[in-house]
Amino acid sequence: MRRARRYLLASASCLATAHCTAQIVALADGWSFRQTGTNAWHPAQVPGEVHTDLLRNGLIPDPYRNFNADSVQWIEDKDWEYARTIHADAALLKYEHVDLVFKGLDTFAEVWLNDSLLGKADNMFRTWEWSVKELLKPGKNILKVIFRSAVREGMKLRKTYGINLPHDSDPSGTSPFVRKAAYQFGWDFAPRLVGCGIWQPVELRCWNGARINGVQVEQHFTSDSIRLKIQVNTLGQAEATVHCSLDGVPIGQPAMDAGPAASITVHSTLPRTALWWPNGSGEQPLHNLHVELRSPKGQLLDSTTHHIGFRSIELQQQEDSIGRSFTFIVNGKPIFMKGCNIVPPDMFPSRDDSAWVALVAHIQRAHMNMARVWAGGIYPPEAFYTACDTAGILVWQDFMLANLVPAEGAFLENIRLETKEQAQRCALHPCAALLCGNNELNVAWSNWGWQQKYGLHGADSARVIDSNRKLWKEVLGTVAADVGMPYTWTSALSNWGNAAGLRSGDLHYWGVWHGDATFDSLATSVGRFVSEYGFQSWPDSALLAQYIDADQLHLGSAALRWRQRSYKTDGPIWEAISHELGEHPKTLGEFIEASQAVQSLAYEKAIQAHLKKQPWCMGTLFWQLNDCWPGPSWSLIDHEGNWKPGMRAVEELYAK
Repeated sequence: MRRARRYLLASASCLATAHCTAQIVALADGWSFRQTGTNAWHPAQVPGEVHTDLLRNGLIPDPYRNFNADSVQWIEDKDWEYARTIHADAALLKYEHVDLVFKGLDTFAEVWLNDSLLGKADNMFRTWEWSVKELLKPGKNILKVIFRSAVREGMKLRKTYGINLPHDSDPSGTSPFVRKAAYQFGWDFAPRLVGCGIWQPVELRCWNGARINGVQVEQHFTSDSIRLKIQVNTLGQAEATVHCSLDGVPIGQPAMDAGPAASITVHSTLPRTALWWPNGSGEQPLHNLHVELRSPKGQLLDSTTHHIGFRSIELQQQEDSIGRSFTFIVNGKPIFMKGCNIVPPDMFPSRDDSAWVALVAHIQRAHMNMARVWAGGIYPPEAFYTACDTAGILVWQDFMLANLVPAEGAFLENIRLETKEQAQRCALHPCAALLCGNNELNVAWSNWGWQQKYGLHGADSARVIDSNRKLWKEVLGTVAADVGMPYTWTSALSNWGNAAGLRSGDLHYWGVWHGDATFDSLATSVGRFVSEYGFQSWPDSALLAQYIDADQLHLGSAALRWRQRSYKTDGPIWEAISHELGEHPKTLGEFIEASQAVQSLAYEKAIQAHLKKQPWCMGTLFWQLNDCWPGPSWSLIDHEGNWKPGMRAVEELYAK
């Protein structure tokens, strides 16, 4: 949650009176790390991860170069410790409450303060928070985080569950049991780099009386007005009053409540003003919603500011003469979605939020109006959503479920709390268009032969699929409903392997690449909303030369074979070059150029067909926009942000 507060250094002071405004003490500096059981401590960067810390200290080679990703696999089997000192001065200790907040711990972590165990974390995607006021002492306090191997902990959970869940991209078989980014266990466009670390900011939240613990905004439209329902969740025992303003003008009537976990609601009716529209359909006016929490005497306890836009959005799925539609209605108007799928811009997602913002600039420049955040990565940073708000890019947000999971008991509750937090964060943004329960898991269960491959029969089969479908349809459906966002329980809803799949719901069309279909099928296999399709190419040799030794930069080299992560290898690319271009490259440079040419042709044929078949088809999201490391993939932008020819073709087609 973005908060408009004054930040302090860990050793700074403030005038801590009985009703001092809530403050945040950032804990970014002064961290060290070591492998558990060793004596050598090294400087660490927070936010960060163990791979980047080891690389920064010269303890491992760059995992992106040559075959180095294989040489650092030992890291995933070790435990790691991070530590720093917190200096608590008198001003800090005068606060009634001091909470230690980790916005992201990857993944199995024990958090200690002055030799007292605060608690344990087991989910990369959740915020973890503990009250530490009673444990802080004047002067130095030692904060320590111990990370347990995600692979070893996952193996324990798999043994407890007693069923082997599908894990096509993960030879260890542990990823379904770990709430961690799935692509880091290996994918068909990414190497295996399973790490750990404090990958999001850490802070102390210092407050008196009460503080804000979240804001939700509902919008209801009439012909001439907008009714706002602003729900402010608070923590603390003291009575508190919520005051709201929009662009500096007070709105609604102050509302009061009290209790350890209160929910205070402010209602306001505003004149209907300029609406927020997706890119290409109108403007994107944003408004500053400022929320203050005050004591009964009017003293400021806490405050937060959010940028909101006025718009309505729904996903229309209606039975019709064709089958069932899949159409986004924005401000009452059906809009054709022109967009892409995105993956994390790095294997190590703590490196820089600016890479996410740069993706939005590419998306806007290419005349897109939607981006789908894929379920096998991470939830994007606030900076990404804010950039989409400004650029008019609607966000289709998958929940991070790219594997079937042990959707029972504590694991199920862990996912519920994760998705609740992330849905509330996403829903505040006008760009938020859709929440989705999983990526391809329902079609995979029915069509990929998992039951035979993993021995899932009888009671085991029913246990796995019934519990997962309950998670997707009921648990996550309720999470989406609670924040008022459109929801689809799985993507794709239709299977590309039969004609019926073209008539209902969204479609991932993979007859090209994963099937044996030629490019001509892209023009005829048009679904109601095509949310995935694509074709691979290689990045330019200049980029490859930064990561592969010169003696390996030739056709057929071991380094190039290793860098291709798809089970199909380069076979489909060679076949397409021959069939579509009639060419037979003899050098690496010729092959790369031809691979990019056939990739561009594939996207051109698909997008032209999707645009032409409106309103049968009401959306096209190609797979994929970007890369998470330097290698061959379906991306149209390489790891350095360079456009491939296909991206220029998309820009031209989406401009129509």
